[in-house]
Amino acid sequence: MIKLSEKKIDPLGIKIDVQGNIDNVKVLFLWEDSFTKTIIHSDLMSINAGYIFHSSLNKNLSFFKHNIRFKVISLENYEVLFEYEFKNTGFLNGKKVLYISQNNHSGYSYAARNYIYQLLENGFEVSWDTSKFGNQSYTPCNKYEQRVFDCLNKQIDYDCVIIHHVPDAWSGIINSIPRGKKVYGLTVWETTKLHTDWVRFINNSVDEVIVPSHFNKSVFLDSGINKKINVWYHDTFPIDFGTINDLNSVTSKFLLYTNNSYISDSEYIEKSMYSKTVYYNISQYNERKNLDQLIKVFCERFTKEDNVCLLIKTFYKEFDQPQTESLKYKIASLIKKYKNPPDLFFCFDNLNDVQIQTIHRFSDVYITLNRGEGFGLCTYTAKKFGNSVICGKFGAELEFLDHDDIKLDYVLSNTFNMDVYHNWYDDRNQFWATYDDNYVISQLNYFPKKIK
Repeated sequence: MIKLSEKKIDPLGIKIDVQGNIDNVKVLFLWEDSFTKTIIHSDLMSINAGYIFHSSLNKNLSFFKHNIRFKVISLENYEVLFEYEFKNTGFLNGKKVLYISQNNHSGYSYAARNYIYQLLENGFEVSWDTSKFGNQSYTPCNKYEQRVFDCLNKQIDYDCVIIHHVPDAWSGIINSIPRGKKVYGLTVWETTKLHTDWVRFINNSVDEVIVPSHFNKSVFLDSGINKKINVWYHDTFPIDFGTINDLNSVTSKFLLYTNNSYISDSEYIEKSMYSKTVYYNISQYNERKNLDQLIKVFCERFTKEDNVCLLIKTFYKEFDQPQTESLKYKIASLIKKYKNPPDLFFCFDNLNDVQIQTIHRFSDVYITLNRGEGFGLCTYTAKKFGNSVICGKFGAELEFLDHDDIKLDYVLSNTFNMDVYHNWYDDRNQFWATYDDNYVISQLNYFPKKIK
């Protein structure tokens, strides 16, 4: 086992603590650009348990354009034994940040909490303000999140401000910020263009923009954004496998769809997830996430006789009972035409980060037919857990997928059926991906169950 002992960013350096039964193991210490995978520096080493080993670069993190990753690679089988990514936040003004965001169960909120964690890891002081954006419903569930929550309303003389929300929410907040404080707007988009209102909001408000992918940077530039655009990737909190070894902690919240009904059968669901290949998806139910087509092609490709199951964790707008029952009706109407569908499990409940990680830990193949992602946090997390991914070639997810994943061809079409959420997709110049049923079915391979 190899653990992080110490790290520095000015200049870049890392110390690792080698533990366990490692004895004179020959390894490669590799420094690389996280985005381009360009090798920056490498050393051959022999490592032994009970010792601290050090590696460094004679450059500050701010010297580099992208994040920098350090790896320890076995020379016996070229497996990665340890890795740590240095997040490049050198574009930020100063080392003290006022971070303004939501705090609930949304994707925006999860990303915000992790961005704050990244700042803390990079030696920043952070004051977290969650008072501007409605109900604050999320509570910390591990020590990493608690570290973020310790920043709530912390009194600091901040150097800059990050407003993490959709751009129409920025202007009212900017007016309350003292003059002379640099303001960054952090947001994300999923189609080929920004709505013209967003372009106006952005160009007439913040000093600079932060987006989570190079795909987004291209979209923002193509849409006419005239502010400096900084790319800063989302990430996950560190994975603590000691806290996610209880599958029953989440299967008790799942429902089995059978005989046109949703039933609680935690024992059956747990047994199936241990024995069958688990294809899964974690998404809000909307046209962009495209869960209807996902369920349809899965039921046409597999039957009860196949050693597979599909798990979908979803919700509509809120986690209230009327919306949940409406969603269950919509999904049941879709499934009931299939006479012998494979095992289908659904979760309509709020889950915290550890519970979401538990789903990733005990699943095998993340499948999504989303029509566009500005980053794709659940797809990214699936890769962190070593799971295979099936998804389209459009959007930001290609930036972190590899040759083992199935990447689907698509055609572009105008956005549609999103006005029930907001009107930012209501623009004839916006396009996203659509997929052909038969083509997706032909690509929907059977993956054997992984031993984890």
